[in-house]
Amino acid sequence: MCASLIVAIAGCQTQSGPEAAPAPRPQPDTQPVGAETDETGGLNAAAQRLASGDVVGAQALAAALALREAAGELSPGERFRWRLLEANIALALEDLPRARSQLQAAVPPDARARTWATLLAARIDAAAGRPAQAAGRLARLRPAALENPAAVVATLWDYGRRIPPHGIAAHIEAAAGAERAWWRLVLAHNEALTPRQQRQAWLSWRSAHARHVAASAEPPLRDATSMPGRIALFLPLSGALGPAALAVRDGFIAAYLASAPPPSQSIRVYDTAAQPLEDLYEQALADDAALIVGPLGKENAQRLWALDPSTPVLALNTVPTATSRAQTGQRIQFALAAEDDGRAIAQRLKADGVRRVVLFRAGQWSGRAAAALRAHLDASTEVVAATLLSDIREVTAAVAEALTVTASNARHQDVAQHFRTDVKFTTRRRRDIDAVVALLEADYLASLQPALAFHFASELPVYISSQGLRDAPAAGFDGARVCGMPWRLHPPPLKAELQGPFADVGGALEALFAFGVDAFRIANRLADVNASTPIAGAVGLLTLGEDGVVRRELAWAEVRDGAFEPLR
Repeated sequence: MCASLIVAIAGCQTQSGPEAAPAPRPQPDTQPVGAETDETGGLNAAAQRLASGDVVGAQALAAALALREAAGELSPGERFRWRLLEANIALALEDLPRARSQLQAAVPPDARARTWATLLAARIDAAAGRPAQAAGRLARLRPAALENPAAVVATLWDYGRRIPPHGIAAHIEAAAGAERAWWRLVLAHNEALTPRQQRQAWLSWRSAHARHVAASAEPPLRDATSMPGRIALFLPLSGALGPAALAVRDGFIAAYLASAPPPSQSIRVYDTAAQPLEDLYEQALADDAALIVGPLGKENAQRLWALDPSTPVLALNTVPTATSRAQTGQRIQFALAAEDDGRAIAQRLKADGVRRVVLFRAGQWSGRAAAALRAHLDASTEVVAATLLSDIREVTAAVAEALTVTASNARHQDVAQHFRTDVKFTTRRRRDIDAVVALLEADYLASLQPALAFHFASELPVYISSQGLRDAPAAGFDGARVCGMPWRLHPPPLKAELQGPFADVGGALEALFAFGVDAFRIANRLADVNASTPIAGAVGLLTLGEDGVVRRELAWAEVRDGAFEPLR
């Protein structure tokens, strides 16, 4: 897209190239816009300098063109291309208001020029952090108006991948026509569990929207042959981890059945509680397993890593000894980590402009979440008080202490004792607190809300981790901001489909069931999991770090009338 726009500015003729390539320093690739020619070569030279990264040089030539424009020497086509040049320069300098104003002042002389203006408007929207608006502009374009529709489609998918999965339904509801059709395709693509399902969804959509710009080129799809044939699922089906393992197994098998798998794919479950891991590994090799998923326990995951397995592994835990993806080869680690909650809350506090918070936590998991929270807070946000609760009966007193209500009452007593008379006194809490962060289980959390109200802090926003509402309804927490897995906060259609046959779909173990669903999704889309192309999963937006660990970006919701309302 950048290349085409810059050459539209220049109005020069070169060989064709990608129209929507996102490269920051593109090369000219299209025919002129408009019939006029730039006799001085100023537009062409400025565009060439901008394409090579010489923004200062392009600015100097653009200034000379501005003098010609003021003198009325530019034709309508040249004037349009000069405005596009100015907008592209502003965009390169990250001056988005100027880029918009220059684009708004550009008067397209023909239909083709209007297409260039649309492409540039989409780039400005994307640079401003509005990929949905950018995608909407591109989705409304006609393929016949484009030099290279395939490149525009590639950019369209890039924008679509930046939208949180729970936000797509809102875009479908708000949009119409070609834009709504595009969001329906993105939704179907995200919900697909395997490359095979993604291709089927694409073919079905294309047959219904043959004239849509997105139908002019295939989306970034993997071939179904990238799916593993035989999958070995290593889980402890008895013992302390037995209930968790059964929920993971059910989620994995449910996803397998829902994906309408090809006959070439099969799953065999190996009970790591019944046999030594080393024996099971040898058995899986003898069974020609193409992929090992598991183990679930940390100790067994470390033992499998120590075997230096030749078969690709998706471990359902983290392995501290694995230092990088390069060293681990095709070994990926995937876990429901408490650190994900701490990181998500830190990012949300920053986005919401929260400066000072009090923190309440309880349980071993909360220590890890709190450490991640502090590690990801920047200098603009401060934890001014942190309290570790060990007994639910401590909640009210802990809130009073953190909000300095206890100190306020103590001052009252001191004054009354000093004057030996009744003193009119109003208890006050500290007023330098912007929010409360609650890394608490459901029972502690249920006591927190009334304690805040009792101590004059009911108006403070409360940020809750996914653990807090894991086993409890959201009723009673109106106004609270909750981070958690999309499976709970913004349920996908798959959850409703599986509600009957599988008990753990929405019960106390639903997080582990959803974890199993995503383990199957990752197992079949290993080639898609990377840092730049997230997978919309049941437990979060999934990306893969260089250390081989899958990271989750959690969803956010605000509790309203006992229900979860999406937060952007």
